[in-house]
Amino acid sequence: MILTNVATVYLLRQYYFAKSKTGSNNSQIIPPYYRQSDFRKPPISQMTISEKSHRVRIPIIMYHYVEYVKDVNDLVRKKLNITPDLFERQLSTLKYSKYKTYFVKDVPGMLDGQVQISSRSAVLTFDDGYEDFYTDVFPLLKKYDMRATLYVINDYVGRRGFLTEPQIKELSRSGLVEIGAHTLDHIYLKRAPESLVRTQIFASKKRLEEMIGMPVMTFAYPYGAFNNETTAVVRQASFSAAVSVVPGIVHTDQSLFYLYRIRAGSLWPPTMISFLDNYK
Repeated sequence: MILTNVATVYLLRQYYFAKSKTGSNNSQIIPPYYRQSDFRKPPISQMTISEKSHRVRIPIIMYHYVEYVKDVNDLVRKKLNITPDLFERQLSTLKYSKYKTYFVKDVPGMLDGQVQISSRSAVLTFDDGYEDFYTDVFPLLKKYDMRATLYVINDYVGRRGFLTEPQIKELSRSGLVEIGAHTLDHIYLKRAPESLVRTQIFASKKRLEEMIGMPVMTFAYPYGAFNNETTAVVRQASFSAAVSVVPGIVHTDQSLFYLYRIRAGSLWPPTMISFLDNYK
């Protein structure tokens, strides 16, 4: 069901991409095309494998928009959205249930034993760097003392509907938000020339580090699209981990550069703790 929902979202985005090319003012992220294989766990034999075999069970939850969608016809935004009310209920449920939140950059330390993990733990991630992270998400993170990892698209900073540079700097200094890289302009890395892939990955890290004045340790693949070549470049750029959109909750050294995530829309507060505790 998760794969079906994701597929629906990205196919809908293709329609909106066509509309945006005709001159409409569309600030959403639109992919050039969609492939179902982007949302499946890759065969072990096709990925770079660590000699270690450490495992950690921690849900990495994927968010995009957190707002009250005003345009009822904006199907893309509605599919990717969680209302602030629902988001707060998710946070309060996690807090009441004694869940502790971590950053994505903590996961490598969890795997090698350098970071102690709580018996109930979660990682909250937000893709693209939308303005509502500052206006709606950040106040709730402070209210519930929760951490989150925010993946920023460099060239979208300051655009309508996206975070500004001063906001990103404030977030990075708060101690509650890890800033991660999400390429320069959200390209589909699996089909891009190697030189462009390297520029998108290396430069996104460098420019964000210059902006916030601290290391940027983790990366998110646009549209969840990755392969051997892209994961290799992410490693070469000195990232310590990367997240995908492949569903899953148990992470290993083998999956460190395509960490699994689960969609926030599957977490309804009355049943989310049971869902997280029993997800396999």
